[in-house]
Amino acid sequence: MRRAGVTKQSPTKRRRSTVARWGWILLLCLPAPGAGAQPTWFGSADDPREQIQQVWWRRENTLDVAGGFSLIGPHWRFSGSGTADLVTKPLTGRLSATVRTGMYGAYRADFDELYDVLRTVEFVRYNPPALSPFYFRAGPIRRMRLGTGHVVNFYNSAVAWDERTIGLQSAWSSPTVDVEAFTDNVLLNGVTGGRLALRPLVWATEEQARSFTLGFNYVTDLGTYYDIPEPLSAYNVDVSFDALTSGAFQFTPFASFAWYANQGSGLSFGADLHSSNLIDLARFRLRMALYYNGRGFIPGYIGSFYAVSNPKARILKSEDYGDQLDPDELVGIRLAEAGGGNDLMTELRVLIFDRFEFWYAFRRHYGTESLSEYHLRLFARSPERLELSIGIDRGGLLGFLSLFNDIGDQTALVFDTQYRVAQTLWVFARARYTYERVGDGPDGNARFLVQRWFEPLSGLRLTF
Repeated sequence: MRRAGVTKQSPTKRRRSTVARWGWILLLCLPAPGAGAQPTWFGSADDPREQIQQVWWRRENTLDVAGGFSLIGPHWRFSGSGTADLVTKPLTGRLSATVRTGMYGAYRADFDELYDVLRTVEFVRYNPPALSPFYFRAGPIRRMRLGTGHVVNFYNSAVAWDERTIGLQSAWSSPTVDVEAFTDNVLLNGVTGGRLALRPLVWATEEQARSFTLGFNYVTDLGTYYDIPEPLSAYNVDVSFDALTSGAFQFTPFASFAWYANQGSGLSFGADLHSSNLIDLARFRLRMALYYNGRGFIPGYIGSFYAVSNPKARILKSEDYGDQLDPDELVGIRLAEAGGGNDLMTELRVLIFDRFEFWYAFRRHYGTESLSEYHLRLFARSPERLELSIGIDRGGLLGFLSLFNDIGDQTALVFDTQYRVAQTLWVFARARYTYERVGDGPDGNARFLVQRWFEPLSGLRLTF
């Protein structure tokens, strides 16, 4: 969603917004000390799609120049794209730009505002020394989870592709404290949050006591401070400890309490069976959790579809209407309308660091509303030959069997594959279920509609 300019605001809100912005800037720019640490789970820190440096000493840059066709909605266009992977000692990153044109003219959303220059950034990451406890990344927020995910879970600032924002995320760890922070927009006018995790018993003799962690989480949508009477803010406290350790595996129970300012609250209990680093080859997590939700509370509300379904935006219902849309028919449930209930979360993630990922998560809602959610991430890479990436998010489900129904209006999908045919010749195929902004509703909030993309391309990969 394109962020509107600042409108009239009270002095109290202006002061609070300014303090919040500078606070997150300081957190996101924390310096890196020299102590070692396990790789963090935070944000995109271990996203295999962004591990473009195959070995630590290799500095290899690539440039993909490709052309083909682009189907967006009902219209075909010619498409040309360029993608550069950059590997330097301090940074790794990927820049990408696409231009589309056809009988209906150029696709204006490619470059119709200055912010589109920033949108050429897919990611830029600080490339730290081995075992550094510091992590920093710029780019669209794609898989953000804060703490246990009680409030922020699978948050994605690129779910409406043409409206995607470029954000920042950073983390720092020590034996006694972890600090994590993110914002979904470098302009600091969107979703912004942070986490402080303390291990106060780190000097204890028993391992269970040393692992005891007390986490404090806060998230707010700075974009709501100017337009609605009750800005969205949420607080979350969680506790966890390693109840059992066997080799590289830990069994970690946790409990979490979260609440939204001027809204409802919820409680969750769960446990992880996990390994952060299994013989420097992989990581693993199996999670089960129960949620008890009061009225006005939805677990993981700042999630996959928040960018298009929030206090300032809604998704139009198109599933049953075809071309004749009813502007009063919307999908998704507002936070204030949530009637409470219980949820059961099951999750499995297997990551072979830069080669393979399988991540499945399903939250089954037991209540009167369709609030179940499903997430899938699948990635596979064969160096110098093939790369496949699939991401699926579905919301508004009744139960597990709803996954086999037709894809509805609360669906986001990304399919991206590239295959080397011969030498420097590669073929690319990209598909996307995304959203386009189609104006504002009578309430003044943005309206979004499902949009489908398909782009087959071929071109050359040049290595420098």
